[in-house]
Amino acid sequence: MSATRRIFFLALAGVTLIKLTLAAWLPLTGDEAYFFIWGKYPGLGYYDHPPMVGWWLHAVQLLGSAEWWLRLPAYLMTTFIAWAIYRWLRDGWGEERAVLAGLLYLLAPLNVINVLISTDTPLILFSFLSALALKRALEAEGYRWFVFSGLLLGLAFLAKYFAVLLGLSYGVYLLVINRSRRNAHGLLLLFVAVLPFAALNLWWNYCHCWDNVLFNFYNRHSGGGGSWMNPMLYFAMLAYVVTPPLLWYGWRRRTELRAVFGRGEPFLWLWLLPMAVFALLSFGARIGLHWVLAFYPFLFLLAALVLDLQQLRRSVRFMAWFSLAHVGLLACTLALPLDIWKSQPSFYQDMVRARYSSEYWAQMQPHLGGYALATGSYVQSAILEHRSGRRVHVFGDASRYGRQDDLLSDFRTLNGGAIAIFLPVGKASTYAAYFEQYDVQTITVHGITDHLLLGRGFRYEKYRDEVLRLVRDQYYRLPWFLPAGACYFYDKYFPDEEVKRLPRR
Repeated sequence: MSATRRIFFLALAGVTLIKLTLAAWLPLTGDEAYFFIWGKYPGLGYYDHPPMVGWWLHAVQLLGSAEWWLRLPAYLMTTFIAWAIYRWLRDGWGEERAVLAGLLYLLAPLNVINVLISTDTPLILFSFLSALALKRALEAEGYRWFVFSGLLLGLAFLAKYFAVLLGLSYGVYLLVINRSRRNAHGLLLLFVAVLPFAALNLWWNYCHCWDNVLFNFYNRHSGGGGSWMNPMLYFAMLAYVVTPPLLWYGWRRRTELRAVFGRGEPFLWLWLLPMAVFALLSFGARIGLHWVLAFYPFLFLLAALVLDLQQLRRSVRFMAWFSLAHVGLLACTLALPLDIWKSQPSFYQDMVRARYSSEYWAQMQPHLGGYALATGSYVQSAILEHRSGRRVHVFGDASRYGRQDDLLSDFRTLNGGAIAIFLPVGKASTYAAYFEQYDVQTITVHGITDHLLLGRGFRYEKYRDEVLRLVRDQYYRLPWFLPAGACYFYDKYFPDEEVKRLPRR
């Protein structure tokens, strides 16, 4: 093994060890706990997104439930992509350039410190592999690599709908930028290969209130609006993601960049087209950092084709120090005593409830004999269920996010029964009206006081009419153009009523 290759694999091992340490140290997030519950109850779809991350987590949970273990796909995924970039470039562009490009991706701060599992994890992997297959399809004879690219794009689609943007980029590239009869035929085969995955998701949505459509295109954007700051924030975020050295060297190598542009290099367009779409969308919505992650590896493949070796070496050195600063800042933040955040009450409370959920559970457990357990928040319910192993319902209307519990819970079965509800101080009186009798226990952990409402004689009909009807009207009104298939929410709680519709815009 050459010295250059040895350095690369040592860096792979070292960075993976850092990511493993962070995965074991970082507190559990509410979103992660929510996805862990998906893995606990595998299905062909979930309220918020398609099912891929739930399938992955179900497989991982078969061998353990420690959080560092459940985060395994997240930090191994970026390590694998760094290796794949190296392996992809090695034969055609030389050992050193391949190593530098792989290191550049491996050492990017986003890839070093982001060890949290999310729906983006499988999306990034399958999008990257699909793009590599498309590149191979453009170079090889026959059409099989177009089909492989489509199959991988279908898997990315079952991870998150941002895969549609990659598919549209394929269409623009193959029909406009690098058009030919062969590429048009290849694109057709590619999309035929995607169809079974799209059909599965379409069928699941038809049978489940069109949940993904309602959440992603209606409910989550309610109350949102544009701002002149959003485009500025987007371009600032993009500059951070690309990093100053790559921006500067890209400008200095603009002649080479124009040459890559002129010959229709696919990785350039698969990066540029989605970024342009996000730039347009930023005038009406705030673009999150995670939006660009599925297209991030293409930037480094592009950099390997444009920059010279000296610029790549300097960029790698910058990236190493840049990531080290991120890791140091994160480590210092995690090492700070929790009390330092008391000046930010909401953040402090969330940190205490996430970090010390076992202490909450220890205080609640003696009171729970004969009671079903619930909280008023999908975050708290997911964290408690993950940590305790006990089913934890979401009681009340909660929020437009995390409504998977609507599929898992059936409040009809709790009619007349006992429910213990973990609530912030001041909320107990709101929910006490749904019980014939109740007691309130105080739960105090690290200076944060909450209540445990112990309700007996649950008044299901009152709860249905005052809470579930409100939930139905807020989150389960179908767009006028969608056919009304099966809807579990109506079937359970309003079987004699027609599905309500959103007005035409």
